[in-house]
This record gives sequence, C-alpha cells and structure tokens, in this order.
Amino acid sequence: MKLFKAKKIWMPLIAASLVLSLTACGGNSTQSGAEAPDTDEPVTITFSFDQGIGQPAQTLIDEYNASQEKYIVESKILPQDANVVHDDFVNKLASGDTSVDVMALDVVYVAEFASAGWLTDLTQYFDQATQDLYLPGTIETATYNEKLVAFPWFTNASALFYRKDVLEQLGVEPPTTYQGWMDLQSQVQGVNDVQYTSVFQAALSEALVCNWVEYVANNGGEILDANGNPVVNTENNIEATQIMLDLVKNYAPEGVTTYNEPESEQVFLDGKALFIRDWSGFWSQANKEGSKVKDKVGVTSLPVGPKGTESHSTLGGLNLVINNAIDDAHKEAAIDFIKYLSSESVQKKMNLIAAQPPVLKSVYQDAEVLEANPFYADFYDIIMNGKARPMSPQYARVSDSIQRNIHAALAENIDIKTALDTIQSDIEALNK
Repeated sequence: MKLFKAKKIWMPLIAASLVLSLTACGGNSTQSGAEAPDTDEPVTITFSFDQGIGQPAQTLIDEYNASQEKYIVESKILPQDANVVHDDFVNKLASGDTSVDVMALDVVYVAEFASAGWLTDLTQYFDQATQDLYLPGTIETATYNEKLVAFPWFTNASALFYRKDVLEQLGVEPPTTYQGWMDLQSQVQGVNDVQYTSVFQAALSEALVCNWVEYVANNGGEILDANGNPVVNTENNIEATQIMLDLVKNYAPEGVTTYNEPESEQVFLDGKALFIRDWSGFWSQANKEGSKVKDKVGVTSLPVGPKGTESHSTLGGLNLVINNAIDDAHKEAAIDFIKYLSSESVQKKMNLIAAQPPVLKSVYQDAEVLEANPFYADFYDIIMNGKARPMSPQYARVSDSIQRNIHAALAENIDIKTALDTIQSDIEALNK
C-alpha cells in the first residue's frame, strides 16, 4: 500500500487582499476564544483528511464516537490529491475559518502552517516522557521552533529491498556502504536474471527529493542547519551527489531519471535489479502472488557514504494538527481525539486495517503486528533512524529548487557543484 508522498506544491502565503476576500464556511466559531457551547451537550468537531485513508480513518472515528459521549467527531473527506488538500487547508486557515478542527497534514507542511500561526501549540498536552514513547523522527516532523505544533499519526520510511537469493548464492552479506553494493556488480550480472545493481526514483518529482536527502544524510551532510540556514554546497554533499550520479550512470537502468515508484518497482518485481530503494509498503507488493521475486526479498538499511557514520531514511506520513482559530472547548475535544488516535490500541488497529507504519515504538513489538508484518523486525531499526526532509516554512520552494537542480545534475546538464550552489542561493534568498 502506498503512503502519501508530498508532491511539488507551491501556494504563496496568501496576500492580504486575498485573505480578506475569503469567507469562513461556517462551523464552530469565527474567532479564537468564542463563547463555548452548552457543556450539557456533546461538543462536535470536524476531522479533515484525504480519501486515500478514508475508510480506515472513518472506522476509527466511528469507534471513538461509540466509546464516549462527551465529544462527537464528524469527517470531512477531501480528494486524494496533495495539491488539493494543501490548498484547501491553506484557504481555510488563512481566513480564520473554523469549520474544520483537526486536520491530517503531510509532514512536510507542518513548518509552513506553524510559521503562519495557524496551528495550536500542543507542547503542554504531551510531556517529554510521552513524546519519548514515539519514534524520534516523527516527533521531529511535528516540532517547529522547539514547540510541538502537531502530533504524529502514522509514518513511513524508505528501506533497501534486495535479492536475498542472489546474495545467498554468492555467499555474501548485504553491504552497508554504497561502494560495497557497487563492488558486487560484476558478480551479480546474470545471476537469477539480475541485470542491474540498483534501481530507485530519480524522476523530476518529490520522490527525487526523498532520495537525494538520504544520500546527503548518509554521507554526514545536511540541507539546513539547526537554525534553518542552508548548508547545501558542502564537500560532504557534493560527494553524496556524486555517488548518486555514479549509480545513475553505471549501476541503474538507463531510464532511471524518469522513474518514480511504479517504474522503479516494476524493474525489481521483474527480477532485473539486485536492490531497490523504496517505501516500507513495497514489502507486501514484492511478496504477493505473481511477483517474480516473491519470497526472495530481504530488507536492510540504506547504505552510508565515505563520510557517513549511520544510515538514515526519509520519513513520510501524516501528522495531526489543530486549527488555532477554534475555541477552547473545541480544542479540548480535538486534544482528546488526537490522544485517542495516537494511543497504543488504535495505532495497532490502524496498522492492521491499513498497513500504515505506527509512530508508537511499542507497536513494533506487538506479536499480532509482527505476524502481519514480519519484516518489521528489521524495519524497526531503520525507521528509528528516519529523518525529516528540510523543515522549512517555504518547503514547496525548497523542494522545487532541489528537484530542478539535482535532476539537471543527474542528467549531466550541469555539474554537481553548480547544482548545489544554485540550491544554496535559492534557499538563502527564501530566508531573507
């Protein structure tokens, strides 16, 4: 099952004239601090999410409503289109609309929404001890300016899926470095139909961003420093991008710079690649009936570069956020609902009915979850080291610059240093 991957989206923070022209769509109230409803009646809140998680989410909502009488949750389902969801939320929150209380927000947009003041600070509701129960990378995606402005709902991370039958035949363990995988090329050619050492996603898309930031992180680099300043054109990052280019030119199919997930997955499913970098949901696809690699697939951490010390995967997923414009009574109801969705029993249920990787550490040790997802025994350590993409209020523009320039470098239309210098300049301009 595919998880939500951010697509290239840019909608500038709405100009004052546009904001004034937008009207609220009705709902709880039009201003923060409005008079609370009669406490004898249940408080009704609206949860907005996209159709991709429609049925599983509705199942959880129905069970929550049946479990208590204090609050009622209604759903507002949007199309399964990242652009539509982002723009719908922006239009509502920028106008002070309170028709939606809780939103399922792609992790890459938390900084944008928080910087605009649209999200409720949740820090006081989830102390550090509570936060420590969750995967650290997911808490990172929910934090802006040292405040917890969202709470993780479910996540995803990439991993390296490889042909364990081929490595077993060669008598070698899965390498831990990019060079180690490259060194296998001459040995694996033709073994059990393998033609290529690697396949991944290098098309001009958000998938390219997810891939490239992993090469950077796994070679000890960063995109933004702790203060949000760009550190793109460093020697570590130049070397990391060169490794990616080497894989494109010498170890992957010729068309890899046009591949997103479906194209890269087909190469691996056809048995032609030694390994694929993909999201966790690919495990079930690789092992379904009809797959040429069924029962022949292993999973391991992404490789590290010469200057890397540990492996990091890119995190995806959705976070839960609360509209800062709603009144205190509705915020109280929203907090209760978020605590329900992030509880152990509900995290487990969401995984079992929708195959979404949980954010709560303990669920990865649950016997029933492990029976349904046996590769979680290996995947847990991978996702524990997952990292967020650059947490920038201008993420859409950051992503656009990375996509254009890294793709041009991989196509050898520009050299790597020029590509990274341009990204550095673009982000510096956005920060002014």
